[in-house]
Amino acid sequence: MIIQIKKYLSQVFAEIQKYYLGEINLSEADFKKYSVFDFANFHLIYQYILDDKSNKNDFFISIPEDEYRENFFASIFHSIVLIKLYQNFFNYEKTFPVLNIGDLIYKKYRREHRIFRVNNTYVENVSVNYKFPKRNELGISDFLFKKENFTKLNPNLIDNKNAAKNIDSYRNFLTTTFNENFPFITDFKNRTLVIAEKSFFKESKFLPIRYTNKNGKISNDLPFFSYLVECCNDFNSAQNFLLNENQQFDEIIIIGDAKYRNSFEFILQEKYRDKYKNIIVIGTEKPNSENQFLEWWWSNDEVKIANNELPNETTKIKLNNSNLYSLFLELNKEIQKTKDETKVNLVFILKYTNFFLRMILVNTNLSKGIFQEYLDRLNRYFVSEAFSEELNNLFYANDIYNPDTIKDYTKQIFNVFAKISNLLENENLKWNYIKQKARGNQTKTFYLIVEKKNYDAVYSQVKNERINNIRLISDKRIDISKLYLEKWLNDEQQNSHNRVVIIPYLNNLELYSKIKSIKGSCEVLCYENLDEISFDNVEQTYQNQEKTKLNHKDRLKFFKTNFTHSTELKKRELDDVFSFDLNSDNFKNNPYETIDLPKEKTVYEIQFSDGTSDKFDSSRGVFLIENGEQIKTTIGELYNNATIRFYQNNSKEEFRKILKIFDTENLLDSFDEYSNSWKQTLKDLSAKFNSIENLYDSLFTSFKINYGTFRNYFHEEMSPRFPRVKTLGVIREFCLNNNRANDLIVNEFNKFKVYSKKDHSIRQQAGKILGNDLLDYVASNKEEKSDSLKKLPNDILEKLTATIQEKTIIKKTLVDE
Repeated sequence: MIIQIKKYLSQVFAEIQKYYLGEINLSEADFKKYSVFDFANFHLIYQYILDDKSNKNDFFISIPEDEYRENFFASIFHSIVLIKLYQNFFNYEKTFPVLNIGDLIYKKYRREHRIFRVNNTYVENVSVNYKFPKRNELGISDFLFKKENFTKLNPNLIDNKNAAKNIDSYRNFLTTTFNENFPFITDFKNRTLVIAEKSFFKESKFLPIRYTNKNGKISNDLPFFSYLVECCNDFNSAQNFLLNENQQFDEIIIIGDAKYRNSFEFILQEKYRDKYKNIIVIGTEKPNSENQFLEWWWSNDEVKIANNELPNETTKIKLNNSNLYSLFLELNKEIQKTKDETKVNLVFILKYTNFFLRMILVNTNLSKGIFQEYLDRLNRYFVSEAFSEELNNLFYANDIYNPDTIKDYTKQIFNVFAKISNLLENENLKWNYIKQKARGNQTKTFYLIVEKKNYDAVYSQVKNERINNIRLISDKRIDISKLYLEKWLNDEQQNSHNRVVIIPYLNNLELYSKIKSIKGSCEVLCYENLDEISFDNVEQTYQNQEKTKLNHKDRLKFFKTNFTHSTELKKRELDDVFSFDLNSDNFKNNPYETIDLPKEKTVYEIQFSDGTSDKFDSSRGVFLIENGEQIKTTIGELYNNATIRFYQNNSKEEFRKILKIFDTENLLDSFDEYSNSWKQTLKDLSAKFNSIENLYDSLFTSFKINYGTFRNYFHEEMSPRFPRVKTLGVIREFCLNNNRANDLIVNEFNKFKVYSKKDHSIRQQAGKILGNDLLDYVASNKEEKSDSLKKLPNDILEKLTATIQEKTIIKKTLVDE
């Protein structure tokens, strides 16, 4: 597809060159810095602005990148100036200025461009003299010019070096960009208002551009009567200093989502008040409005290619595991058998196999514990009330009422799951490939992307295998000492062209889009005809999204060239197993959990070697002690004879004492007040809307969070202190729209943003003490204190360390609860 995009952009650029031949000099200084991306944006804005239809739709240009490129603002700035000058040229040609005594005019006279003062006017002539005469011109008599389309200048123009320099620079700019005959325009009938970051404003003193954050007049060392382009940092400034002062513009150009996301309706209102005729929006997402737009959507790869970059070519590494494939066919056969005999389709169970395909842990006690914990959870799910109810409903619909019959079918299916687990516990082709790759070139570093939850376990496996040239990258942030993908991608030294990155499993668009930013080579490991299918589906979905943008109908309004690309998908036996709803909110929020982790709570009773026992949720975090190393894991993933360290203290009073150490501003009580407030607001609203689900549907219309996350807000033990700031903003807007303007979240929203951040920071510091720091302190025989622990009074530290326990498991039993 990259070849087709290159060809398409080449044809687009040829169209642009042909269109402006003899009209605008595309080889002048500023244009030399332009990429095809810049030229195309110039052409889009040029064509739109110069289209004089009175009823044309507003214009939206989508650029799918969070941060604009270095030359982006400069190229857009330059484009707007040129386009508006060219537009004013047409009006200039149609207008014959009325000259009055005292007016200043600018004209080429005796091979020089000079400024003259009009001293008298006649029917066909004007009597003039030099405004700023040279020594040999002082006291000379007035002389006549034949009336023509003179350029009038700012009547308050002063005689100094700056004025002369500005005039010469402006004239040279016009001559270089257009031609020698382009008029020296100083009064602009066609003007543009730009809302953008201040970095957009190019500091060119001689151009008729102004960055406006206060009321101001034309500088007296400039020849202009008005400004061609007015620039403001936000729409409020534009209203206060320009629009409310009865200034009018042809169009308003808004650059950046943050500049229009929350104010677009106000921007529209000013259009209806005839403050400007049209709106041009440049950002990532189109404004949430019924307003009609002409649209141009840049595709991800297209932006890179148009900026002379090569999109990352991800290589799929197919690993053939015939035994594993046979087990999947056997599992599929059991599902089909159930369907044939009972007319009930249990194909949804197949999604739970993806857990095994993600794993690269192999042949250790911990890896076996992880596989067994998953089977325990899966088995618990199969016998749970939720699963039984779901199955019973399916079977009952087909007159199969015998619970033993249902149990027999699920038992056969579970047995195949166990075979898959046993096979991959002992031999993992993905891990074998990674090892061979690293050992085959020990002078090169290989980067391996792993799940956050498995980081420590994989790190331990790499170390135990004595592989020194593999570095791990977590898919999400862990702490400052460990590499994580977002940070690694943005680090130019780390993310360089000679890097080799390996991904053991890929099933979602978010990760795929991120790895497109890898500058080096990227390999995705897939079992042939198994998770290869899910990777192919992701890649195909990405390409379809790209083609949707490249083939948007509005493109033909700007270019004759049409983008063409076709792909052929082959049908495979297990397609249904690996077909996921890539665009659903739940899948986007957690592409692994939604397809392979049953939601049933699993509890283990642990018997320790010291004779004590306790019950723990399988997800309870602990440190496993192996070969002197601490490995973060969970209770469920442990095995018999494992030695663990864990913190066990249920005293809220002691925890609050720790929080107070980090609460330097004495805000804990305020945090509690604000934390309780937004939850109470939601409870009141859920009562008004008759249910949590109804409130969720009404609250989250465009921006969405997972429903399960929202439901937890109403559960005392599961609710977070504060949700994300974006979620808080949604709640605030909803309150405003539902007659709850007096709620704290409305009146004190800025405090909510500050308090949620500070509360999270304090608790994170306290959590670090009770986690790694405290365990490390005990492991060092209480000799090494972290900086955080040094803040604790000795009596509190002693109480905390007394709760750190190191025990050895002798028996782990799944509890029926």
